[in-house]
Amino acid sequence: MAKSRIIASYIFVICSFIILLLRFAYLQLIDHSFLLQQSVNNYSSIVSTLPVRGTIIDRNGVMLADNKVSYLVAAFPRDLKNSENLFNKLNQYFTLTELDKKKYLSMLKNSKKYDWVIIKDDLSDSEIADLTAHAYEFPQVAVFAHIKRYYPFAELYSHSIGYVGRISNVDKQKLDQIGKLNEYVMSDYIGKNGLEQFYEETLRGELGKKIIKTDALGNEVGLIANTQAIDGSTIQLTIDNSLQQLAWKLLGNHKGAIVALDPQTGGVLTFVSKPGFDPNWFIDGISLDDWDELAKNPRNPLLNRVVQGSYPPGSTFKPFMALSALYLGMRTPDTQFNDYGYFVIPGSRHAFRDTTHPSGLGVINMYKAITSSSDTYFYKLGFDMGIDKIDKVMPYFGFGKKTGIDLPQENMGLLPTRAWKAKRFAKDSYQKNWQVADSVTVAIGQGFNHYTPLQMAFATSIIANEGKVNKPHFLDKVIDKNGVVLNTYKAESKEIPIPKSEMVFIKSAMQNVIRSGTAKAIGNDLEYTMAGKTGTAQVVALNKNSRTAKFAGEKYKDHSWFIAFAPVDNPKIAIAIIVENGGFGATVAAPIARKLFDNYLLDKESIPVDIVTVTDDDDEEDDDEDSNT
Repeated sequence: MAKSRIIASYIFVICSFIILLLRFAYLQLIDHSFLLQQSVNNYSSIVSTLPVRGTIIDRNGVMLADNKVSYLVAAFPRDLKNSENLFNKLNQYFTLTELDKKKYLSMLKNSKKYDWVIIKDDLSDSEIADLTAHAYEFPQVAVFAHIKRYYPFAELYSHSIGYVGRISNVDKQKLDQIGKLNEYVMSDYIGKNGLEQFYEETLRGELGKKIIKTDALGNEVGLIANTQAIDGSTIQLTIDNSLQQLAWKLLGNHKGAIVALDPQTGGVLTFVSKPGFDPNWFIDGISLDDWDELAKNPRNPLLNRVVQGSYPPGSTFKPFMALSALYLGMRTPDTQFNDYGYFVIPGSRHAFRDTTHPSGLGVINMYKAITSSSDTYFYKLGFDMGIDKIDKVMPYFGFGKKTGIDLPQENMGLLPTRAWKAKRFAKDSYQKNWQVADSVTVAIGQGFNHYTPLQMAFATSIIANEGKVNKPHFLDKVIDKNGVVLNTYKAESKEIPIPKSEMVFIKSAMQNVIRSGTAKAIGNDLEYTMAGKTGTAQVVALNKNSRTAKFAGEKYKDHSWFIAFAPVDNPKIAIAIIVENGGFGATVAAPIARKLFDNYLLDKESIPVDIVTVTDDDDEEDDDEDSNT
């Protein structure tokens, strides 16, 4: 019996040793990497180092989005025991606003223990001096310089370049969804809109990682490893800063938009939406007062009118209607039409009138109809074509769809269809059906169709190029910090099926608009050839009995449109201009284009163009009695 117990004890001891040896072997051979990492973690911490964001420059190297040195006071979360007590002490040396405290607490909540939490940024020289002199009172905080974004032209590029801001919880969720949350820290900046957002990955760069050795209390005592941050790349744009500044100036105090493209590449030369806002306000979080000032401003400075503003195109739509008719065989250049100054749908008594030419133009053809901007000609054309034929050709010019420009937001505009109207007015048994009158008003650029200024410039560039389509874009080159070009934009081109001969005819008619038509006032002493089309879009529908005091005032004035390109045979610039509530296109928008073209093509100040009084040869517009506007 005793012998059996001894044997059992030996077996137990041997088994125990075997188990211990196996466990030791597992830990040493199999689980070694994991345990080593755990061991390192016990005496080290990872601190992220931020890259310098890439700058944004214009085609000539002018800095549009820069970086500047800013001084801040910050602390590690692990060192912050009593925030309110710290605030009270720091208030002796600089002012901490409620917004500062709110931003600090938000960042503190989402930060890791070795992510710097910013208490106050943009310290002045005197504040830095005072705080540094009393640094012994604040062992838990540090004052240091960092690089932050700066927009030297303020509102001039607010709607194109956009702005960066501190990472929010919404940004955090989006980054987590795409697996990039670990590439940012909570004190970091991220592109919020515009090119800053679209090219975030290019401008951003990559975080650096510094592994520091810590003691038992978590204090830094040494450096284990350091991976340098990779700075972001510079993006060079196709935009011309001098032309941009001139366009902004020429819009004056008007609301509106100006967008100019290089037809041969699609590059954006000018992109102005006015009014704008100062993007510098948003970098570290906008104050409630500043936000209220923007959000409640009746001029709506936050609206990007170039790509999000949607307007009836007025008579600038007529060249595209004419091209559609030629392409579909509905008209020839020589087809004659007797313009009586009004059009009546057969079987109806309602008169669609041409208020600019109330007595009519007599017998005209397509060339004369475009040159003089005959509403009556295009009323009849809209009636003959109907919406189905209009919808067949207009998408070739980009109407009713996004251009694909390199911005995060873009309005599709509205090219109306039977299906669209049926859905839009589904609850109205009469309105939901497409009416013949709807096609009549669409044909003169009124009615249901609405487009963005960018879409109008894009469509104009297609005519200028005689059917060649180049997608609009801002990006020209991507350049690293050493000046090496990493990438150059490759144009995306295609051809639309409309014959070049028909394009050339329309170009000739649009050139005659400048020579002797509705825009002849800006054609004097031209040193280059220019083609264009004026437009005046109604803001409210008026009939002959409704021109009363209730429609008086600036906000009821018509929008002023002008589209153009130059030189005609070798176009280098195509433009669309809308001046909200500006009145006739010939007298407001067109002179702006002349000045911009002179500046860009001749590199000189424009010959003064006086504001002219509209005569019978000037623009247009639309049916006095039309209620579909």
